[in-house]
Amino acid sequence: MLGLTAAALASEADADEVIIIDPDTDRRQSALAFGATRVASPTDAGLAEIDVAFELSGAATAVECLLGALAIGGRLVLAGSVSPGPRVAFDPEQLVRRWATVTGVHNYEPRHLQQAIDFLHRTSAVRPWASLVADPLPLEALNELLVARDGGPPRTAVKP
Repeated sequence: MLGLTAAALASEADADEVIIIDPDTDRRQSALAFGATRVASPTDAGLAEIDVAFELSGAATAVECLLGALAIGGRLVLAGSVSPGPRVAFDPEQLVRRWATVTGVHNYEPRHLQQAIDFLHRTSAVRPWASLVADPLPLEALNELLVARDGGPPRTAVKP
């Protein structure tokens, strides 16, 4: 969901191109409805000259892929690397020669939650946010909800 949100935010900010890179075919196709102008697999050729990249999965391979794809002056924002994982290999000389910037972001403030709600409300007519969350279930269905599910929307709400 972070990637879909990033695509929608970049699209609303009038980014020239919004590329979603994901190993899962279904998630790549979903990204088109949220503002992606192009989708790619991490193994696709031609992922170079990216000005700004957001890595949201925390996968070391994704970080390495994006580091290698940055344009001169490119920026990589790491938001998915929130737990320990494999080390990332990179060539510092390439980082220096390309004037690349890598930064991490973590946590948020209450005002960011309000901005998120405002964004969802403002874009609800053009982005299929409702398709990502199932209808709320009553509290009595909590046990059923905790059992593995077959497909469907990735998030479900419980209405107390």
